[in-house]
Amino acid sequence: MNMKKSLGSWLMRSIQAQRGFTLIELMVTLAVVAIVATIAIPAMGDMITRNRTTAAFNELQGLIGFARSESAKRPAEPVLLCASNDSAKCTGETDWSVGWIIARDANGNGSVDAGETILKVIGPLPSGIKLEVKTGTNASFNSSSLALVRTGAPAGGNQVTFKMCDSFGASEARGVVLSVSGQTRSAARDSSGNREDHNNIDFKC
Repeated sequence: MNMKKSLGSWLMRSIQAQRGFTLIELMVTLAVVAIVATIAIPAMGDMITRNRTTAAFNELQGLIGFARSESAKRPAEPVLLCASNDSAKCTGETDWSVGWIIARDANGNGSVDAGETILKVIGPLPSGIKLEVKTGTNASFNSSSLALVRTGAPAGGNQVTFKMCDSFGASEARGVVLSVSGQTRSAARDSSGNREDHNNIDFKC
């Protein structure tokens, strides 16, 4: 009888000790998970933002190339690029992240009229990404539209800069410059590492 009691007491103590050890392990594990999550979640968010911006910028470069190639198909009809929040006409926004369109401007009036073909519709960019365009020698990115002539160059003989920003600001902004010859290049960096437009003015986001 005493042996049974002793054995029972030993088993209870073993179970209680095991339960206590498991609880401590659980608390330590949760603490480690919390620390890792604190470090990993912001890093994951940054990676997602960068990936979205990279995808949007790559698409932008492809669309500029598409517009340039379309401008050569019908030399008499400029190809119009403009901000559009309704996917049907130029709506005058200077923030192209609302969406934009590529269309044939048969009469060259800078708008999409009845009977003019819309070649591409680009929907709104992901939240937090902003696209703006500067044409000619104007001081700011405030252009709502531009036209390309048969060489793929901007109408009027002026350069154009497309600027894309996200939550990382000007330090990680991206840009494409469309030259008067119709060639494209990445927006250059100055000696301080800042991106510049075609007028050598630093990007601001």
